[in-house]
Amino acid sequence: MHSKTFSWLDTALSSHFGQRITILKCTYLSGGSIHHAAKVETSVGTFFVKHNTVQHHENFLAEADGLACLRATHTFAVPETLLVGATDHEAFLVLQYVEQGAASSAFWDTFGERLALLHRHSAAQFGYKQHNFIGALPQQNTWHQRWSEFFIEERLRPMLKRARQASLLSSHEVKCVERLFPVLESFFPDEPPALLHGDLWSGNFLVSSEGLPVLFDPAVYFGHREAEIAFMHLFGGFSERLFEVYHAVFPLAPEWRARLEVFNLYPLLVHLNLFGRSYWSAIERTLRRFAP
Repeated sequence: MHSKTFSWLDTALSSHFGQRITILKCTYLSGGSIHHAAKVETSVGTFFVKHNTVQHHENFLAEADGLACLRATHTFAVPETLLVGATDHEAFLVLQYVEQGAASSAFWDTFGERLALLHRHSAAQFGYKQHNFIGALPQQNTWHQRWSEFFIEERLRPMLKRARQASLLSSHEVKCVERLFPVLESFFPDEPPALLHGDLWSGNFLVSSEGLPVLFDPAVYFGHREAEIAFMHLFGGFSERLFEVYHAVFPLAPEWRARLEVFNLYPLLVHLNLFGRSYWSAIERTLRRFAP
């Protein structure tokens, strides 16, 4: 991609560094379904740049906050945020470019240990200091004392409302999900809030050149840690060894695997809102099992 495409970035970087920055090469990267992403080589280094229309400025500010939150735990490697900005038409996020490598023999052990340490970071309640985004969708994080209340009011209800307004679910289908709510009141094991990445699927981590796990694209909040473990199982991409090590470091409550489907109602509703009705069948299977 010709560097002229990034004339706005040239100006922003020059202002940030206090010197004239020359963009040498821009290479668009695949994998993102929401924002444009590129490797940008400049006269002062190589950066990872995400950009979209100016309406997405809040998304990038929230992402930068989530990265800072994860970085402050000193658990996982997290790309440094250099710049978040917007022009009249363009919003952008400039991150450290992380060179990818191959997984070491101890990669999944390290991942499991660090995830357990991340989840040891806690808060007084479930939620987060601000609302953020899950993919392109707003994610509510109002504080709640109980996980079941947070899960219902901040996770399931907002996604059901959005799906109903978009005619992706019928009123009957929404009521079918709501029938599960009384069951949830006593369904989850009692645990303190854990700091979660919040959107931890196989596309949101990479192996660094040192063979270590690097996390990005967070949707952080303090939640029930089984919600993170469940999402990691939903689409795969993680070695079973990771979960064995995690469990050894920070044991999960008995029968945790039996609860994964219920936790995954949230990411399934997110995907239904983002990508359409095909995700309803998996939601319906869970409802038949837990709220017949």
